[in-house]
Amino acid sequence: MNCQICGGVASLAFTKNNYRILECKSCNHYFTELRVTPEKVHEIYNDSYFYGGGDGYSDYTLEGEMLVKRGEYYARKIRKCISSGKVLDVGAAAGFILRGFENMGWHGTGIEPNAKMVEYGKSKLGIDLRMGTLEKVHPESEFDLIVMIQVIAHLFDLNISMKNASDSLKPGGYILIETWNRSSLTAKLFGRKWHEYSPPSTLNFFNKKTLDILMNKYNFQKIKSGWPQKKILSNHGKSLLRHKIGSIRLLRKISPLVSLIPDNVLLPYPAEDLFWTLYQKKI
Repeated sequence: MNCQICGGVASLAFTKNNYRILECKSCNHYFTELRVTPEKVHEIYNDSYFYGGGDGYSDYTLEGEMLVKRGEYYARKIRKCISSGKVLDVGAAAGFILRGFENMGWHGTGIEPNAKMVEYGKSKLGIDLRMGTLEKVHPESEFDLIVMIQVIAHLFDLNISMKNASDSLKPGGYILIETWNRSSLTAKLFGRKWHEYSPPSTLNFFNKKTLDILMNKYNFQKIKSGWPQKKILSNHGKSLLRHKIGSIRLLRKISPLVSLIPDNVLLPYPAEDLFWTLYQKKI
């Protein structure tokens, strides 16, 4: 299986969850050796991903207020470049982040593969959500901004996705991407135990260089980037901790301490292994 970014030959880096993680010998991109069909996407992001704990969420909807503020945070971050217009949120889940953008003056549409999340967002929040994936959208060159917050690592076809994203933007439009940084200190310290190595839900493991290579390939230029301020709901954090502690022998003794963390509390998240970048489509 060749690299989707540069087409280079890849070899085995390590195995995780019985999946092979490959390293491209040309551009150093890491990715999961897995050919995903649209049907498989619905299987991976079924209801248990949003409500079952583990690598997913114990209850995604409990994070609604925090995620709305996250959308507002990013709308403020980019407003010196673009402050309003039509925004497409890819992998929108229930639409909380999209609601944050709408609160800041944007007109939003979201796409999401999980039917339950789409129904929740439409019925509870009144968000314009459509079921599907970026690989299957029908571009209309109508959006001023596309948002992908912790989504690009999950895309099963990077090339179709980025072509559709480009075709969905007006000339000079923007893409905002937040993703995990495989070259971060945290990722290097944990190695193959790094939490983001979680196939089959995560398929691509970027760093700043490989993301730039992909975006330049589709005629995007970097405008600005940074490290996000992030919080995590304690319920979600506890679920992730229990899941990861079980796979790291040296940490198993502290597992009982996780229960001492109260529920429904916002905790600061050390976001050293995250980064965000705003790209603009070249005219």
